[in-house]
Amino acid sequence: MMPSGVKALLVLLAVLVAGIVIGRTYERRTIAQASASPMSPDNVMRVLEQQLVLDSAQRVQIRAILSRRQSAIDEAWRSVRPSVRAAVDSSQMEIVDVLRPDQRTKFLLLLHRSHPMSAALQGRH
Repeated sequence: MMPSGVKALLVLLAVLVAGIVIGRTYERRTIAQASASPMSPDNVMRVLEQQLVLDSAQRVQIRAILSRRQSAIDEAWRSVRPSVRAAVDSSQMEIVDVLRPDQRTKFLLLLHRSHPMSAALQGRH
C-alpha cells in the first residue's frame, strides 16, 4: 500500500500534467484559428467544397487558379496593409485617449491578446 502523501502527490502531478496538456492544446488551436485568414486558399477551398460539392476535377482547377492568383493577392495586400494598419492604429489611439486609466489598461490588454500591439500604442498607458 502506498502512503496517502505519495498518492496525493501523484494525483497532484497527474492534474498538473493534464492541465499543461489541455492548455497547450487550447493554445495551439487558438493560434491556428487566429492566424488562419478566412480568405486563405485552404479556407476558401474548404468553403467551396462544402457549399458547392465540387468534384475532383473542379477542386484541382480551382486550387490551380487560387495558387496562380495568390501572388497578385499577396502583392495587393502588401501595398494596402500599411494604410490599413495606420488607420487601425489611429483609431486605437483615439479610443485610448477617451478611456479612463483603468479602462485604458484593460483596453490595451484586450488589444495585446487579440492583435500584436503597434509601436504607437505600446507606450500609451
